[in-house]
Amino acid sequence: MDGFRLCLLCCALPLLAGCGNLLPSERAEVSSGFRDYLDAETSFARATPGSTTRAELFKLGFDPQHGGNGRILSFLDVRQLFVQPNIPIEYLPDSLVTCLQAKDRCTGYAFEYTQTDSQRVGSFWADVLNFRKNRQVQGWNLRAVFVLVDDTLVHKVSNGEPQIRRYQVQRNPLGPLQGAGEFLSDQLK
Repeated sequence: MDGFRLCLLCCALPLLAGCGNLLPSERAEVSSGFRDYLDAETSFARATPGSTTRAELFKLGFDPQHGGNGRILSFLDVRQLFVQPNIPIEYLPDSLVTCLQAKDRCTGYAFEYTQTDSQRVGSFWADVLNFRKNRQVQGWNLRAVFVLVDDTLVHKVSNGEPQIRRYQVQRNPLGPLQGAGEFLSDQLK
């Protein structure tokens, strides 16, 4: 029987050593035609106010109907997005004032692209027994707004995070008993 236990232990050790690979992972992507932040930012930079047409904007990958993840903005949406109650219109760029004066001929597009990869890292047993959960998140996101009068781009603005790097730690000193009180009180209701 001792030989059997030794053999079982020898077989179990490699399995336990690789338990870190058993931790859950998650990948979230808002579909786009862009490989990464640099690719999206480069396409954004190619759009030139005053000369880029709607069709050219679509060819650059900013097409809400075919590329997805874009919102079509009406004149009122553009106004609400850029005009704030405590900021005088004179502070707006001339291109936006032109849009606001064009009223119904002014439209816009708002896009948001995100790609993140979330991995649980650390001790398998601490994670499974709920003592400590470590999560590493990496990725990028880009938000872009384009404003057009008729079919010509007049204004654009973007922001985003080229390198998302987050490390989250959740500690539960009571391990599997953490939250048991809440569970029991919910059951008694």
